[in-house]
Amino acid sequence: MAHEHLDDVKRYLLDLQDRLCTGLAKADGAAQFQEDSWERAEGGGGRSRVMTHGGVFEKGGVNFSHVYGTQLPPSATAARPELAGRSFHAVGVSWVLHPENPHVPTSHGNVRFFIAEKAGEPPVWWFGGGFDLTPFYPVMEDVVHWHRVAKAACDPFGDDVYARYKAWCDEYFYLKHRDETRGVGGLFFDDLNEGEFADCFAVQRAVGDSFLAAYLPIVERRKNDAWGERERDFQLYRRGRYVEFNLVWDRGTLFGLQSGGRTESILMSMPPMARWEYAFEPESGSPEARLQDFLHPRDWLGEFAEDASRKKRRALMTDRYCVFGNPVKHSKSPQIHAEFAHQTQQTLEYTAEEAPVDGFAGAWRAFIDAGGRGANVTVPFKGDAFALCDTLSHRARRAGAVNTLILGGNGRTYGDTTDGIGLVRDLAYHRVALADKRILVVGAGGAVRGILEPLLAEEPSEIVVVNRTAAKAEQLASDFADLGPIHGGGFDTVNGTFDVVINGTSASLSGDLPPLPDTLFNTNAWAYDMMYGAEPTVFLQWAGPHGAKLLDGLGMLVEQAAESFFLWRNVRPETASVREMLRQSLEFDAF
Repeated sequence: MAHEHLDDVKRYLLDLQDRLCTGLAKADGAAQFQEDSWERAEGGGGRSRVMTHGGVFEKGGVNFSHVYGTQLPPSATAARPELAGRSFHAVGVSWVLHPENPHVPTSHGNVRFFIAEKAGEPPVWWFGGGFDLTPFYPVMEDVVHWHRVAKAACDPFGDDVYARYKAWCDEYFYLKHRDETRGVGGLFFDDLNEGEFADCFAVQRAVGDSFLAAYLPIVERRKNDAWGERERDFQLYRRGRYVEFNLVWDRGTLFGLQSGGRTESILMSMPPMARWEYAFEPESGSPEARLQDFLHPRDWLGEFAEDASRKKRRALMTDRYCVFGNPVKHSKSPQIHAEFAHQTQQTLEYTAEEAPVDGFAGAWRAFIDAGGRGANVTVPFKGDAFALCDTLSHRARRAGAVNTLILGGNGRTYGDTTDGIGLVRDLAYHRVALADKRILVVGAGGAVRGILEPLLAEEPSEIVVVNRTAAKAEQLASDFADLGPIHGGGFDTVNGTFDVVINGTSASLSGDLPPLPDTLFNTNAWAYDMMYGAEPTVFLQWAGPHGAKLLDGLGMLVEQAAESFFLWRNVRPETASVREMLRQSLEFDAF
């Protein structure tokens, strides 16, 4: 005989199915659920309810099933071999919603009850269930609301229940072959039989009863958001991930098929349309790329609370920015950004901060806690900054270094590099043409790596990278070969003349001159040293008598700072006056 309370659970689940269908149909506003009842030859059956081509939901289903038999399927006994040979009853409601609008998240949930019996032994019963959210264009407000409702459903049963069920959900809805979660999680629990039956049943009801409160406000907020072909294509691509999980990892799908359940009802969870694309990567910085920030376990409610607290603190203080370095007293950045702030009427504070050589991450975190909103990063911390970022720009990934940190509204750290764009804009300021020109870059360190992508974007006829260690230059050229014509080698490989020669080493500041041929410069060629000082560097002193027009890196410093300022404040400052101010200050200091 089945458990004495099986009928109570079944009545609740049938009522839940009714309430879910009523609420979802009302939210859709155009379609109704169609019911399809079925029977299972081995025992039991169910009623499937499916909605298609609605005003909101392209496809949605809310299914009830009650199946029973003399033997549990292998998927049920794999983790609990002691249940082998027992008869069983399995009763549950499962639902999945696939909206048409890509801005409305897909959602899934289920609640279920199992009982396994054997003559002469007490019955073994357990509850399971949960719900999860799969957005394609996630909004933090929606995610926080979802988890707030989930937590409220769990709170009556213990302070740790939400945390445990959330973590279980994150772990369960994880696509191992993709190294990402299916969405932003929610709740998941299984094998719940601790304590009294009534207590466990109450947990199941709390989860089932809270779904509409969690999901429908999100539907209402997003159902009228504009979308087009681009958003639709991305939605269909990401639906492919949903299919992959259900067919490869989902235990419920496997149980249903192994137990002889109705295939149409089991696979109701599949989206009506999906697509796959080989090696697809969304454009860096695009709304589609932003999804990856949400596809790993996060403390959504904690982040929200921390962010709210941070915003409150920031409201009481001036936004702070700084340059991190060691040493850093010589930096011109505070002077530059003070001028930018005055010019654009931005209220901010910018300082030079000397971080411990082995403590950069801690220095950044302390700076944030004190009201910091962003920072420039100079030697020796550009690699450390790269490592601590939650999100990186495409150009920062290419450079393998970060010189600009930005604190996002969600408390996450975004990293970018502005060195390369600063160089290109400085050259443009001086009307140095790069398109179809032959460019020589001296050096193969981090400074050079940071400028190659922006230089190649200007479509020169060729870039040649040379270095004392030829292998480093060759490797660097290989890393950027997909962006344009670039070659690398040792100093002995330099041949022909060049229109622009850029010194990306710091050697000339110490009086060391790279071993370059005297016949290096084309007619009207430019020599550019990324270093600067009150007097021309050794490299520029050598290049001048050999016919080159001369530029040092002071303008690059100003232009990269201007790009950082724009990233922080969304205001682009004028640079000409700041260039002049800095040049005069260098001359004054030398005097």
